[in-house]
Amino acid sequence: MMYLMVLGGFVLLFGGGELLVRGAVGVAHRLKISPLLIGLTIVAFCTSAPELLVSLEAATRGQPDISIGNIVGSNIANVLLILGAASVIWPITVDRFKIRRDMWVMLAAVSLLAGLGMTGEITRWQGWLMIGALMSYVAYSYWTEAYRAAPSGEIHEGKAEEFAGVTHRLWLAFVYLGLGLGALIIGSKILVSGAEEIARNFGVTEAVKG
Repeated sequence: MMYLMVLGGFVLLFGGGELLVRGAVGVAHRLKISPLLIGLTIVAFCTSAPELLVSLEAATRGQPDISIGNIVGSNIANVLLILGAASVIWPITVDRFKIRRDMWVMLAAVSLLAGLGMTGEITRWQGWLMIGALMSYVAYSYWTEAYRAAPSGEIHEGKAEEFAGVTHRLWLAFVYLGLGLGALIIGSKILVSGAEEIARNFGVTEAVKG
C-alpha cells in the first residue's frame, strides 16, 4: 500500500504540475502579459510547484529532513539525471552567453543553502532572506532583459512560447488551474505519507527518502 501511495503521489504531482503550468500560462496570455515575464515568473514558479508542495507538507508534519532532502535531491536529479539523459539522446549545444548570469545565480543559491545548513537550522528570517533574494533576482532579470535586450531573455521567452496557445478559453485555463492545484495538494500529502511509512519500515532516514 505504501508503494502505491508513493507512486500515486508522483503521478498526481506530475499531472498537477503540468495542468497548473498550462492553466497559469493560459490565463497570463489572455491577460496580455509579456512572454518574457511569463517565462521568468509563471512558468518558473509553477514548474517548481510539486517540490514546493511536498516540502511544505513535510514541514507542517514536523519532518524537515524530507523538506531539505526533497529540494537537494530534486536539484541533483535536474542537473545530473535530466540533463545527462537528454544529452545521451541528443547532444545539447550550450550558449554560454545566454545562461552565464543564471548559472552564477544558481551556484550562489546552492552556496547559500550550504552555508545555512552548516548552522543546523534555517530560521524564519533566513527563509524571508531567500525569498527576498529570489524576488530581487526576478526583478533584475526582467529589467535587464526587457530594457537592455540581454541574451538570456530568449531562453525565458522560449519557455513561455512552449505553452502558448495551450488553451484559447479563459474558463478552461481556470479549470486547469483548479485541477492542477488540487492534484498537487493531494499528491503531496499522499507522497509524504507513503515516504514516511517506507522510511519507518526499512529504517531509512527521512533525508535519504526525501
